[in-house]
Amino acid sequence: MTSFIPARKQKYYPAALGAAGAASVLVACGLGTVPLGLAIVLLLAGLLLGKKINQRQADLQQAVADFMAGQADFGAQVTPVWGNHIESSREQMASAINSLTERFGGIVDKLDTTLRTATQATDSVEGGGTDLVAVFDKSEKDLKALITVQQASMANMESMLTKVQGLDRFIAELQDMASDVARIAQQTNLLALNAAIEAARAGELGRGFAVVAKEFRMLSNQSGQSGKKIAETVKVISAAIVDTCTTVRESVLAEDQSLEAAHTTIDQVMADFRNITEAFQQSSDLLQSESMSIQSEVNQALVQMQFQDRVSQIMTQVVTNIERLPTILQEQQQHYAQTGALVAHDPQDMLDEMKKSYVMADQHVIHEGGKVVASSGATDISFF
Repeated sequence: MTSFIPARKQKYYPAALGAAGAASVLVACGLGTVPLGLAIVLLLAGLLLGKKINQRQADLQQAVADFMAGQADFGAQVTPVWGNHIESSREQMASAINSLTERFGGIVDKLDTTLRTATQATDSVEGGGTDLVAVFDKSEKDLKALITVQQASMANMESMLTKVQGLDRFIAELQDMASDVARIAQQTNLLALNAAIEAARAGELGRGFAVVAKEFRMLSNQSGQSGKKIAETVKVISAAIVDTCTTVRESVLAEDQSLEAAHTTIDQVMADFRNITEAFQQSSDLLQSESMSIQSEVNQALVQMQFQDRVSQIMTQVVTNIERLPTILQEQQQHYAQTGALVAHDPQDMLDEMKKSYVMADQHVIHEGGKVVASSGATDISFF
């Protein structure tokens, strides 16, 4: 602590020196005219010098008083502005950080929702618990089973065609039977005609035989007509069977070609779908990986944003210490006004008070003149 001699004592020194000098002259030289005059001159000189010194000290004291008042005004007017600016900055930073934290929190929630949705979409279908590749494999098996069913249907159609074509043999037999009936009817008719001729030659004796021959001839004609109808019917049936065979053969051929084309198209579609599925699966895996990475980065950023709490505490303490400055300056002004002595405030007092309010290790390091280095990629603080 530094102090000065009060100005009230210093203003009497010049007059005292003048009086002491006059007294010394009178003691040394006696009460002569010259010594008396010299003593008066010394006394007057001391008084004039004291007056000038007193005037200068008064001016100096007024200047010091004005300076102390100015310092007090400075502390009373400027430091609150500093404190308000710092507090406003702290509040704005806190508001911005909180808003940014909320936004990042919303991003994390949306990423989490997107990840869950993407995982459910790609890893399960209608709650079956099968992934997209398994769905593709199942679809491929179902399509192949459908092709197998179509192939079995084609085989049945070919078998039916073979059976229908086998009817040609029975048609030929029916035609032969119709020809035999016509031939027998013709021979029977000739035989009936010969019997009628023989009955006519026999006269009355052959009349009964003639009646039999007539009936036999009528039966022969009916058999001929029946054979003819059978032949016509067999011809119609044969033509219908031939047309049916042709239609079935063409249908089988068309179905076979269609089945082959469908098989080729399905193979191509399944190959394209497999490629798309694999690409989609890879994209989905990449999306999940990148989303998880982004989510991790945002979470780390949220952790890093906790620095705002530490900065807010430090700035609050700085504002508190700044607010003490006007009180200190005012105390110095009051002390000077009361004692006329200038007393400098010991900075250690404020440093000790500041140290008592520290709550973090880095504040103590800075207080002792050290440096704080934040390690990259972590929230820890290294000191040296």
